[in-house]
Amino acid sequence: MEKQPGLLDVLLEVRANYDERISFLPYIGEPSVERLLGFVYGYAVACFHHNIRDSRADEFFLWLRDVKKEFPGQGWHLKFLHDCQGNEKEAVRKLLDFAAEFAALSSK
Repeated sequence: MEKQPGLLDVLLEVRANYDERISFLPYIGEPSVERLLGFVYGYAVACFHHNIRDSRADEFFLWLRDVKKEFPGQGWHLKFLHDCQGNEKEAVRKLLDFAAEFAALSSK
């Protein structure tokens, strides 16, 4: 059985195609932190219901919270939108860039 991609794999795939308009469409439609948040939560719920443990995604969000201090009480999505002065595309890009940074660190 082929291993299914984890959330981090999907985020990295979206990031790799970031500059092409089509890159977001299969996943969240237009770039939006609310849509990306819904995608992330939906992915987590699907994994839970199918008894799939995505430990890499768990580690990523712990790293985002504990190491980068980018997961405050209101959530990363609102913080990133605020940090990017309301620019949805840049706020989405911020999460994708953190995913790439984490992947690079965890592959060492």
